[in-house]
Amino acid sequence: MNAVDDSHPRTRRNKLFRLASLMVSFACITVAITAFLLLTLVDHFALQHATQEARLRLEQLSWQMRDSLDRTLEQAVRDVQLVSSLPLIRRANDAAAVRKILDSVQRSYPDYAWIGLAGLDGKVLAGTGGLLENRDVTNRPWFHGGQQEAITEDYHPALLLGNLLPRTQDPWRFVDVAGPVHAEDGSLRGVLAIHLSWKWARTLARELLTPALREYGAEILVVRNDGMVLLGPDAMLEKTIATDSLRLARQGQPGAVKERWADGITYVTGYSQTGRAHAHSLRWTVLVRQTEQAAMASAHAFERRAMWLSVSLATALAAAAALLARRLARPIRELSGAIEDLAHDPATAAPAAIPEAGGFHEVRVLSDALRELVGGERRHREALEAMNAQLEDTVALRTAELQELLMRDMLTGLPNRRALMEALPEAMSRAHRLDRPCAVMFLDMDGFKAINDSRGHEEGDELLRCFGRRILENIRETDVAARLAGDEFVVVLELLNDATEAEAKALSLLAQLRRPYALAGGAVQVGASIGVALHLPRDPEDPARLLARADQAMYEAKRKGKGRVAVCSAATGGVRVR
Repeated sequence: MNAVDDSHPRTRRNKLFRLASLMVSFACITVAITAFLLLTLVDHFALQHATQEARLRLEQLSWQMRDSLDRTLEQAVRDVQLVSSLPLIRRANDAAAVRKILDSVQRSYPDYAWIGLAGLDGKVLAGTGGLLENRDVTNRPWFHGGQQEAITEDYHPALLLGNLLPRTQDPWRFVDVAGPVHAEDGSLRGVLAIHLSWKWARTLARELLTPALREYGAEILVVRNDGMVLLGPDAMLEKTIATDSLRLARQGQPGAVKERWADGITYVTGYSQTGRAHAHSLRWTVLVRQTEQAAMASAHAFERRAMWLSVSLATALAAAAALLARRLARPIRELSGAIEDLAHDPATAAPAAIPEAGGFHEVRVLSDALRELVGGERRHREALEAMNAQLEDTVALRTAELQELLMRDMLTGLPNRRALMEALPEAMSRAHRLDRPCAVMFLDMDGFKAINDSRGHEEGDELLRCFGRRILENIRETDVAARLAGDEFVVVLELLNDATEAEAKALSLLAQLRRPYALAGGAVQVGASIGVALHLPRDPEDPARLLARADQAMYEAKRKGKGRVAVCSAATGGVRVR
């Protein structure tokens, strides 16, 4: 029997050794197949990736140009609205003063080729550099449209200003932004207009195209709704085009497409349309194109590098896999043999039966873990029991803390409405048991909103905390102060003699609450309107009714001028204000 038993571990180990040989062979075959597939598919995936990358790059450039165009037009509209609201502009009775303001705006924004203010008769009252002053602009579209609201007029050649502005390499082209100017009584005074030089769009295009992109032939085109090219290659300027990218952009979604243009060359074109996220922008189509050959240049270079790298990597991985598989199999085979022996004879299971396998870190860790498994089982059980007891204590403590948080106002630390509605019935029961009245004071801060709006929410919150502390400092320890919500507080007074005593305590508290409060931004002073409702020992115990009576008295105090104390009679329900 012993001879037979001794033979089983050796037989199993021989099987594992053969499995290790198969694993080495499998690793080598896997690497070879992987390399073959990589070499077969690299061309497809490299080109696909490069195409997606080129499309995304051109689409992003189109987004950036679109957003820059929209932002500039929106800025011009805001400038028109801002300048139109200036008192000197609204009065428009001093042409020199108006011109000085317009010249200052032009110096800040050099792309504003001309800024002018036209009166209702169509005559220019003032213009930058004195240009067009006293000239009639009633035939200009911006003059009529700008009388109603802020508008933008599409790209057009210079008419009146063409011979007045300095000559430049590129012809003067403008986008007009105009808006109404109203006098102080609200009547229409005139129209303020900005002629935005098209040089601004040319500059944006040059800045967006890096030298590398320009070297590879990338071009930015801005196309009007009628298909006329406003910005682009010189040969295409102010000519009409019709492409798939232009049609897709007008459908409203940005993207990129590969298409053949009128010159017979295939381009990758990114497209988007302006004016969709901005009310005053114009609907232009932004196209960014690059020849397919230039866009795919990096892909072809990557393809060649990937092929050589794949061959080298496959050879290295095959050799490394063979060596690693053999090294991995040897210590694992020793451990598996020991585990099988323990499984056949559990009675002899002991840490010493597990060999201290070496070779690499993971196998050493596995060996040590198996040796610790039997001896560490009891320690783990005891640790789990201790952890469970500690967890139960922690849960109980956190439950108590949560219960306390549920009864507290997080801002002031005072009891909240829930705590008040638990304390009030108890106070009414004690009043009945001790035959001593209790009362509810309902306080609402006077002037809190103005301070909160002018000083900000942080100082408003600090004022609420100071107000709550002031209440606590001026009531007895047997009394309860709570915050209901916002700037409303409630005080429950116990062990009173009569309504006069409750009223006296309310007046005393009101005097203390009127004292200044020191905040970070300086001292402030607020008051309070206080409603008092008395509960007699033999009255029905209705906390909600008692609180409602105090609330009613507080509103009566506010109605009579704020900063007062109003007492609601327990017998008649009438309210007396002091």
